[in-house]
Amino acid sequence: MAKVGKISPIQREYNDSKIQTMESSLSKKKLTRTPGTTAVKYPYKDRDNSYRTGLDPNAAYISRIEDKTERELEIKRVTELKAKLEARLKLDLSPSSEFWDYSKGGGANDYKHVQPAALVDDHNFFDFNDPWKELTYAWLKVHPTIASSYQAWEQGKYPADTQFYVVDDEVETRVAFTKKQLINKAIIKFEAMTPERKKRIARLMELPITEDTREHEVYNLVDSALKNTEFKEGKYQGLDPVKIFHTFADMDEQLASVKDLVKQGIQNQIYRVKAGGKIFEGEYEVAADEEDLVKLLMDDKHQEDVIVLEKKIKQKKLAAV
Repeated sequence: MAKVGKISPIQREYNDSKIQTMESSLSKKKLTRTPGTTAVKYPYKDRDNSYRTGLDPNAAYISRIEDKTERELEIKRVTELKAKLEARLKLDLSPSSEFWDYSKGGGANDYKHVQPAALVDDHNFFDFNDPWKELTYAWLKVHPTIASSYQAWEQGKYPADTQFYVVDDEVETRVAFTKKQLINKAIIKFEAMTPERKKRIARLMELPITEDTREHEVYNLVDSALKNTEFKEGKYQGLDPVKIFHTFADMDEQLASVKDLVKQGIQNQIYRVKAGGKIFEGEYEVAADEEDLVKLLMDDKHQEDVIVLEKKIKQKKLAAV
């Protein structure tokens, strides 16, 4: 079976809002652009006037690969691919070749110059039985407006408005498997916690937890958060929920407890957060920000303050009943 390259559109999720944009309306229909339109790509030209061909063993992106073995394998792969395509197409495919200057092209029947690629709002397949399609896939893979993988786009290695990503089914399957493993391990760790600690972790993750939130509701909130790709809003917007969960789940118990007390102190209006994040109790500034207050309360000299804060929180909760 012939190998096939695949480039797909990035499907975005938009928070429900009364304000509808074209992007959010298209997303509801599983579209990323107006039906019938395409995104036309040309080989990218770097500042040194050479083109990113996906066939250059001396390319800067290859030299930046940290792992020596991985770097050497990539150099070998692109060197062999360049030689193969040059032999089949009888062309000079070096990065400074006139072949890549699309401004000199003579249209669809010009086989001496590169042809633009029109990407549709669906999976774009490139059959490697056709050397022209394999060539197109090679330079699209290294185009700066196309993410090297969906995971790379998720991790913020490409601009948020990037529209397409390179699909490597084997890599995507492995990434999905790893992600599910991490989620399941986090859920198992969460299930083993006491009800009070579960609430604490949920509060620290900035989930909407109150004293009235029942244990099964806490579980559902954390479970749903862990299964999301990222936090959609709030303090941790854009970050991986599993990583944030482990930050607090693996944290020193005393530190996590003090962080949670500060969080509850703010929620119960014992403390007020003013401009610049400064923390006030009544009319007095007690800390430069939330983290500064945590450090203060962690100091052995301020353990009485921790006890007083615990009492004030309990009083607030009793008064609210």
